[in-house]
Amino acid sequence: MVDANHNRPILVLGLMPRTGTNYLGRMLRTHRDCTTAKTLYEDFLVHSLPDLDDCVEGIATSWPKHWPCHSRLDELRGRLGEALLAFLEDDVRSPGKRPVSKTPSVRGIDRIEHFLPQADVVIVLRQGPATIESGMRSFGWDFETACKRWGKAVQTVLSTAERRKAEGLKPFVLVRYEDLSTDTGRVLNSVAAQLGLDPAGFDRKRLAEFPVYGSSQQDKLNWDPVAKGSTFNPLARAAHWPAHAIRRFDHLSGGLSAKLAYELPYSQGQGRLSAARQRLHDARERLPWRLQQLMRYRP
Repeated sequence: MVDANHNRPILVLGLMPRTGTNYLGRMLRTHRDCTTAKTLYEDFLVHSLPDLDDCVEGIATSWPKHWPCHSRLDELRGRLGEALLAFLEDDVRSPGKRPVSKTPSVRGIDRIEHFLPQADVVIVLRQGPATIESGMRSFGWDFETACKRWGKAVQTVLSTAERRKAEGLKPFVLVRYEDLSTDTGRVLNSVAAQLGLDPAGFDRKRLAEFPVYGSSQQDKLNWDPVAKGSTFNPLARAAHWPAHAIRRFDHLSGGLSAKLAYELPYSQGQGRLSAARQRLHDARERLPWRLQQLMRYRP
């Protein structure tokens, strides 16, 4: 069973891939009280909680409705969550230290309190256009699909955070990738305080020379550590996007950038002409798949 007072696991989640979970996760693992996994590079435990919840509900449908065990479903969820974290702890390199694991997804965060109340959750945020441009370079993402995915992830974080606050639950630790990149020391001090870690436990010299893993700035994506060069600027990934691309992103993502204090140089606009233009773009989804591919948009 997980010791809730000492070895609370730290789960680093990202809005989606390319948001910086790898970067922050590796930094946290340098803390003297934290450790990494031997074989589990990305855990996807929280991501799979909706499926596990469906399993619990499926089990319950097999029980007669008058059985009193229906009142123990949250206990069952908690036991399953303990098993997940025990699996995580069994894979650590340094037993007795706090496991740090990561997943580039926020799916399932609305069920964390039922399955994984013993875990501390850190969510990495990143400006939408930069995230999407990085994903298109690295993985060939479809522009419009990625914009919608970013917006859906942001909405998941906002709605879950609001509900947790209303219910008096412990808030998630939110980290903006931009702040982590430009003011690393201050951000790590803040994160450490919220996680109950001693800020002095970080090797500051090592962090000052921390390399980049899997940067989309390289010609070919790889996960070998690369030193930050003078041209390294992850904050300018989408600097070349034209105004219409940014407006299209803002429309597809639900105009949620401002909710995370991200200011876009252009917004989707409120006029009739702007709305008509966006509806015209939206209509492409009703075309046959092959025509959609021919009209695939890319900044």
